[in-house]
Amino acid sequence: MASTRDSSSSDEYETSLNTSDGDKKTYHRHCSHQIQRLEALSSLVNKSEGHSKPSVNALAYLHGPSLYASASNNPHVTYGSSSNFFVEPPSLVRGPHTRERVNIAQPPQPREPLQLQHLQPLSQMEKVMMTEAMVTAVTEVTTLIRTEESMWIKSSIDGRLVIDQKYYEKTFTKLSHFKSPSTRIESSKEVTVIPMDAKNLVNMVLDTEKWAKIFSTIVSEAKTIHVLESMDPQRNFSKLMYEQLHILSPLVPPREFTILRCCQQLEEDVWVIADVSYHQVASEFETPACSKRPSGCLIQALPNGHSKVTWMEHVEVNDKVRAHRIYRDLLCGGFGYGARRWTTTLERMCERLSLYSVSDFPTTDYPGDVKTIGGRRSVMELGERMLKNFAWILKMPEKSDFSQQTVTNSSGVRISVRVNKEVGQPAGLIVCAGLSLCLPLPPLQVYNFLKNLEVRHQWDALCQASPVTEVARFVTGTDNNNCVNILKPSSATENGDLMIIQDSFIDALGGMVVYAPVDLRTAHAAFSGNVDPSGIPILPSGFIISRDSGPPSSAAELDGGVDNCKTLLTVAFQILATGPTMFDEDQMKDWTTRIHTLISSTVRRVKAMLNCDDGQ
Repeated sequence: MASTRDSSSSDEYETSLNTSDGDKKTYHRHCSHQIQRLEALSSLVNKSEGHSKPSVNALAYLHGPSLYASASNNPHVTYGSSSNFFVEPPSLVRGPHTRERVNIAQPPQPREPLQLQHLQPLSQMEKVMMTEAMVTAVTEVTTLIRTEESMWIKSSIDGRLVIDQKYYEKTFTKLSHFKSPSTRIESSKEVTVIPMDAKNLVNMVLDTEKWAKIFSTIVSEAKTIHVLESMDPQRNFSKLMYEQLHILSPLVPPREFTILRCCQQLEEDVWVIADVSYHQVASEFETPACSKRPSGCLIQALPNGHSKVTWMEHVEVNDKVRAHRIYRDLLCGGFGYGARRWTTTLERMCERLSLYSVSDFPTTDYPGDVKTIGGRRSVMELGERMLKNFAWILKMPEKSDFSQQTVTNSSGVRISVRVNKEVGQPAGLIVCAGLSLCLPLPPLQVYNFLKNLEVRHQWDALCQASPVTEVARFVTGTDNNNCVNILKPSSATENGDLMIIQDSFIDALGGMVVYAPVDLRTAHAAFSGNVDPSGIPILPSGFIISRDSGPPSSAAELDGGVDNCKTLLTVAFQILATGPTMFDEDQMKDWTTRIHTLISSTVRRVKAMLNCDDGQ
């Protein structure tokens, strides 16, 4: 277990201040003074003010998800940009382009990257308090997971397992973190078996970077703050960390936690990993909207390199910032951030990892233009990065009262802008638009429609009304519907041949269809497997499909078409407006109008083809 220590840790974390227990307030004042000069952890949730035109200075900052590989080591390799959508004339958009329908979010002011090694070391008092909190959390998580009938009951609404709060309060001494009448408790538990060795899984959960990568569609930010010493590092590991979670739509508020994460080996082949919110650390956080009660997972090694995972979530939520009404039932029902989302994502990503590491093309693949296994891995890495980047862009700042967006079954269009300078995305001004709506159809039907190549040219502006063909396909899970596709429209663009890289998956909770245009040279660079795919600039757009609420259907029910659930659909598009140069207000209005036109017309076409008129 010693190898599970985060690479971001340093000996500085373990240096104690010469501070007595009675000097705790003085210590906190000193710590706050130092932290004021750094990027506050709370800046991970970007907020802005008003609808005024963003200035160049306000836009010129590094804004984008962290990449998990270095850029290409070959400085002479260049790629085309993944950016330019064909946009219909504004006359095709029904209704005027007004402030009530478009929400432009101004990015935050530039900040220096957080330097964790400059944070103040922990005092001895803080270490003792953290240790006590972790011991309590490990004990509680182990008890909750191993106690069945008396502690867990089936929800009368959707049948999932929830904690009996009356029994819980009798068993554990627990004070509510929030006093607001809007406070509610979310709890859930799920059990799954995954194709990953237990020790590897434990290491993955404890490594912050791997944790954020495997759960990239849930974890939007993750930082290790302190790694704590252990008398027995082979059996115990603990750290203080920050995480921000965000799912599905700009209409769903992110959740942020400062948590203690502790791993303890209970038996030779059994580990427990416990998380609990820790509110004592000196920081510049605003008052959190959520507090994590002891939660976590029990991991048991099984034969043949598999693991049994029992996952539980127990969170106290203060709904001071409420989700939009179309997502409220989903979140309050527990399937938003509940245990089922974590285990379903873990299952899918472990399947993907096992297929990524194969030494030859599986029979389910259609290699097409991709001739080598290295090219296959390059395309799969590119697809994985597209999914992460797409999930990240949905974390748009909230800028207006939702009551101003009076559309029957949708939320109105939300628009954000940023200037990108990071490797892996086109450099320049990027405009992003997002829209969420409810469709009276089951998720699988919507997913199959979006994947249907025979009708794609009727809704996808990239195809320019021309049919599209599949050039290559690589399956990423046990369900052959989960795959990375290389698509080629039969029409030619002004810049030459265009190809589309698409990554998609479907599971019991919903799915994603994410794609990006690339020019022929960029596509061939990815196909070759000879360049680092993290250096290929790509700008994904696409769809997130989610069940509205209620119990998830089983795989057999989904395969048999038995699913009466409605679909919550989020659509988001990105376009590269200009290079990293000056721009004026007229240009900003022009590009926001264009992307509003693009997303509105696409949604209208999709709804019409699915026989979902505006009245539904």
